[in-house]
Amino acid sequence: MEGSSNASVVLSLEVPQAREVDCRAWHQEVVDVARTCDGLQGLHLFDPILGIQNEWVQSFQFEALSQLKILLNNRRYKSLITAAEADFAIKVERYIVLDTNQMTIPVTVVVSKRVKPEFSSEYMVWQQEVNEVMKSFPGFLGFDITKPIAGLQDEWVIVFRFDSNKNLNHWLCSDECQYWMRKGKGFLEVVSIKRINHGFEDWLTNARGKESAGLPAQWKMAMLILLMLYPTVMVTAVWVDPLLKSWPIAYSTFLINAIIVSVLTWVAMPAITRVYNFWLSNKAGKVLVVNLLGALPVVLIYILLAFLFNFFIK
Repeated sequence: MEGSSNASVVLSLEVPQAREVDCRAWHQEVVDVARTCDGLQGLHLFDPILGIQNEWVQSFQFEALSQLKILLNNRRYKSLITAAEADFAIKVERYIVLDTNQMTIPVTVVVSKRVKPEFSSEYMVWQQEVNEVMKSFPGFLGFDITKPIAGLQDEWVIVFRFDSNKNLNHWLCSDECQYWMRKGKGFLEVVSIKRINHGFEDWLTNARGKESAGLPAQWKMAMLILLMLYPTVMVTAVWVDPLLKSWPIAYSTFLINAIIVSVLTWVAMPAITRVYNFWLSNKAGKVLVVNLLGALPVVLIYILLAFLFNFFIK
């Protein structure tokens, strides 16, 4: 477990809408603590979504479980959790997830299950059978399973992802899902389900200017989007557009845009944000030298790309 490729903690709290400002301020305090810990790879704040998700959900991803444990054992972190539970009169639910993919694709569901000890073996067989059935449903994108972690978490945590709310609801409301949920009731003591909607807006995590939530500065994300968008559009225009000349413009335009959005969402932007992780953090953003180290290479690549495309494409 200690050598896991990454480890995330997901915090969930249901705060009244009238306390939104206080919730954001509390989140920023947790972010400030997390940024003092080595190995922080990413963090997100997911707002409630009317009719879908009542809770505020935070996720903090670290390179390894040992680094995540430093945050979980931090005195300031523990005091912030205690203070939130007292101030908002709620329980802050916590889930630890190991070796998970990004939880920022269109729909992610985090399921926490406390299994009766005498049914551990039966539960593992049951969960595998559920996973196999779920794979056959439209829009299924993958799942991750985190077993109980001694001293940190007694529950099993299952993270599964679908490409849309429609396809997720199709699974949740299906006869197959209902059948397997009824079959598994005998194994389980406590089940908690959290739903996270996020997708295209991850390009501009700070699109609404919420820098206080610990998200990247808007101008940095804009620069990186342009860096990936320009070559994607040029390559598509040169090699794909000519193949579609006989198509009606409405169809060809739709297909080209679909290709560009897909490349940016699942290939280009995840890759460039990993490379520029040091530059995107707000903590780094306050240092002039770090800003220059990140911005100057981007500008130089802009110039190089424009020169190359102009030279080779006539």
